[in-house]
Amino acid sequence: MTSGAAPEAARGRTRRRRLPPWRTLRGRLAMGALAGLFAAALVFGVVSSSLVRTESSRQGREDFDELTVRLANLVTLRLNRSALDGGCNTFGRQDLQAYLGPGARLYVAPGPEFCPGSVEAYGEIPVAERPKIDPQEIEENGFQRLDSAFAAAGKDRVATAALVTLQGRPWNYIVLSKPRSEVSTQWEDVAPSLLMAALIGFVPALLLTLLLTARVTRPLEDMERAADQVAAGDLSVIVPAAGTAELDHLGAAFNGMVTRLREREDSSREFLMKITHDLRTPLTAIRGHAAALADGIVPEQQVPRSLAAIEGEASRLESMVADLLDLARIDARRFRMDHVPVDPEEVLQQAFDALGADAARREVHYTRRIAPLPVVVTDPARLRQIVGNLLDNALRWVPEGGTVVMEAEPGPGGGLRVRVGDSGPGVAVGQREEIFQPFRSTETPDGRTGTGLGLAICRQLARELGGDVSVDDAPEGGARFELRLPSAPPGHPSPSGRPPVTATTLGNS
Repeated sequence: MTSGAAPEAARGRTRRRRLPPWRTLRGRLAMGALAGLFAAALVFGVVSSSLVRTESSRQGREDFDELTVRLANLVTLRLNRSALDGGCNTFGRQDLQAYLGPGARLYVAPGPEFCPGSVEAYGEIPVAERPKIDPQEIEENGFQRLDSAFAAAGKDRVATAALVTLQGRPWNYIVLSKPRSEVSTQWEDVAPSLLMAALIGFVPALLLTLLLTARVTRPLEDMERAADQVAAGDLSVIVPAAGTAELDHLGAAFNGMVTRLREREDSSREFLMKITHDLRTPLTAIRGHAAALADGIVPEQQVPRSLAAIEGEASRLESMVADLLDLARIDARRFRMDHVPVDPEEVLQQAFDALGADAARREVHYTRRIAPLPVVVTDPARLRQIVGNLLDNALRWVPEGGTVVMEAEPGPGGGLRVRVGDSGPGVAVGQREEIFQPFRSTETPDGRTGTGLGLAICRQLARELGGDVSVDDAPEGGARFELRLPSAPPGHPSPSGRPPVTATTLGNS
């Protein structure tokens, strides 16, 4: 992490704040919500205007029918009064306009004439608009609508017929007509009010949308700031719960990621301290012996001993570097495996014999029990490396004069099972998975501390070969590591030609 990371992160935050609204999540949510609200308000205005106009027109048409019936009753009243008085009470066109409004016309159906002058009508219904009056319908409903007759004549007018009686007996019919626009409610009459109502409702909805958008995006902004802090090197950041399941899950994943990064950084720092110490020790020894040899202060009879020490420390350095490279390649999935039919007994014997001298030097009771083993398809070099690491680990932890036992037998259903047990201190139950993680190492009984790579490499290699490595208690009193390998890795034919039996994976990789 460079020293300019924090200022760069701060500049990134500044740039994001200056982005136009359509480039930010909050802006897009707000604009999307506003677009939805506007569309909803527009649809509300249009639909409600149409519904109100339809309902108003229906009500206006019914009122016109009722008005026609009332007018017929008024004409009936005047006609009967004229008959009693022997005169005529007039109802002129001016009265009609005042009573019905502009554009109204009153027609008389063909039949008996009214009292002359009692009604100043427009005469009989024109022939083009003359409908067939249905007395039965008028008797049942009190009126008859005649709009179709005027529509057939090309006139956009409404018309209603009603009965006029004389002394209680049917006398004749009047027809009241008016332009449809005077009866129906027009779009422009209702649209402004309804659109204004929609706009009034839109304003609080807009404010509520902006408030909710800000509340929804605030946890994301907090997470953005936390990510910037992590990018600047601050791994103590914790994202608080947001109160919603999805954001809480995202926050928990972010916090878990930061925790793992922090653990990885602590492990890397601890590893660097350990590896620096482990590298410095052999380098110091090599430098000391080389300087002594160069200065000529080493007695001639001690020169081979100094050269052997230099060679031994160089081999130790080479082994540590090889372990680091192996672990890096396995993690990067660039580790090559050569799967071939292998006689495991021969490979196990080679791994066992390679550490015999070390066991003899420490007076360790070093034994093996190898049952007849089937041929397996695996990488012989990696198999030897795994078993060698397990044996070396056991020898480092067992006290002088202790016991190390290697056992091998066929696995269930084919394959191979190798156990390496010792009489050392063993492994606590709570640490049996932790010891397989890279850079996890503790001090051995003789005061040595390794790099913590051997067991991690063992498990990774075993899993690459289709098997696994686990640890439990040994009969000898210490730890017993068990390697399980199938007859062939997944995707490779078994030596018998049958599908391979894949070992069960234990623990976490």
